[in-house]
Amino acid sequence: MAGPDLTVDYEFLADSERKLGQLGRTFKDIENRRDDMKQHWGSGAIAEAMDDFVDNWDDYRTKLIEGIESVGKLVAGTKKAFEDLDDDLSKANEKKQKK
Repeated sequence: MAGPDLTVDYEFLADSERKLGQLGRTFKDIENRRDDMKQHWGSGAIAEAMDDFVDNWDDYRTKLIEGIESVGKLVAGTKKAFEDLDDDLSKANEKKQKK
């Protein structure tokens, strides 16, 4: 008898979802550190350049967080869909064996 056509690693999907959540929270928390770092930028042109860099980074960080959250939702949805399908197939198999 041949093996299954499809194997789903639920642990991997759950771990991926968890890690994406942690990564998203880490990038969100970076904003809180911005003001703490300003005192280390010095003054003059360097401080202005760093301020411009941080403003630019904030824009891209927001897009990155949105992307991470989107992928996290896709992973969660994929995991749920496979779990639901597994349950449905299991129930159908039980009914078939009772006949």
